[in-house]
Amino acid sequence: MPSSKKKSATTLIGMPWDFASLFNEAIRSLPDRPLQKRDYMWASEIGKDYASRYLRMHAHPMSNPPNDRSRQKFAMGHITEWIVGLILSVTGILKSKQMRGEVTLPGMLRVSGKMDFIAGGDVDWVAAQEKVKDIRAAFAVSMDDMPPIIFHSVERILFRMEQMFTRVPLKEYILEIKSCASFISTRLQNTGTPMPDHVMQAFHYVLANKMDALLIYICKDDAMCHQFEVTKTKQLLKLYTEDVATMTDYFKGSGKNYLKNIPEKAPEVYFDQPSFTFLKNSQVAYSPYLTMLYDLKDFDAFKYKWQYKVTAWNRVFKRAVKGENITPANTVIIKDALKFFPLWDKYVAKAKAAGAFQKPEEEGEDE
Repeated sequence: MPSSKKKSATTLIGMPWDFASLFNEAIRSLPDRPLQKRDYMWASEIGKDYASRYLRMHAHPMSNPPNDRSRQKFAMGHITEWIVGLILSVTGILKSKQMRGEVTLPGMLRVSGKMDFIAGGDVDWVAAQEKVKDIRAAFAVSMDDMPPIIFHSVERILFRMEQMFTRVPLKEYILEIKSCASFISTRLQNTGTPMPDHVMQAFHYVLANKMDALLIYICKDDAMCHQFEVTKTKQLLKLYTEDVATMTDYFKGSGKNYLKNIPEKAPEVYFDQPSFTFLKNSQVAYSPYLTMLYDLKDFDAFKYKWQYKVTAWNRVFKRAVKGENITPANTVIIKDALKFFPLWDKYVAKAKAAGAFQKPEEEGEDE
């Protein structure tokens, strides 16, 4: 007779899996832009070190192609830009995106690039609010819910802008979006000045499109947003022209063997006047020619070479600016700094005159 006992149901456990490795692999597998010899510059290169730009323009093989860290930083920049674009689009402020802007100054190489966004102009506030309702309703019945913070941000922006600009059109701006780490965010807040190479990139679009730009930073750590307006000024035009002219001369003077005429290398460390801080040069640290130009294996080797020195210099520099006692050990550190920065005393005097380091310190410089 068949057994009256019921057979137990089989439990399918499934194969363990790892989301982190899948996500990281997806980001790290992003294809790199292939090197191609060119006789023009990218807008994002303006203000950056000449040697690496020169080698890129000649399509010289990289000694340090983008690594996992570089790709992940690049990806976060695009994610940040996408979020801003989404908010601009839903609020009805977005006019266009990824428009190409080109500038060719007399006798110089062409500069080309794609701006992130153009936003402003006449906005139909009623239509924008209806669009938000439609999108909210669409996501409410789908499995792919949008984060509440996005809807809150959009609705709050709409509310505030409708209050302020109901009867007048918004000024149209070019928007250049940058994601940044917390130490850069702190620098921006404390100094009130953006990074020089980012200003040059935004200024290129100002020249190309004959409208002002907003250079916008969003901190990856706490979502703090900083904004700087970039307009056409004689000073910025002079800096931009000098940069393009210098790079033009280097490229046109390449000769048959361009490797014999590589421009002077950028310094590995520098003194940042706005923050009165010694900094490691990130342009060097992330250069695709780090080993070729500086004989350093990789980013970690660069960081190991300078981390302790820069930290020590900044610590003693602050003591000197504050007028605190300089110990024998501090004197040794100052002597070491003088090898690279003979203007140490002038930097101290400038920082004192500016009243630097009088407020409680927040986060220090690091990467």
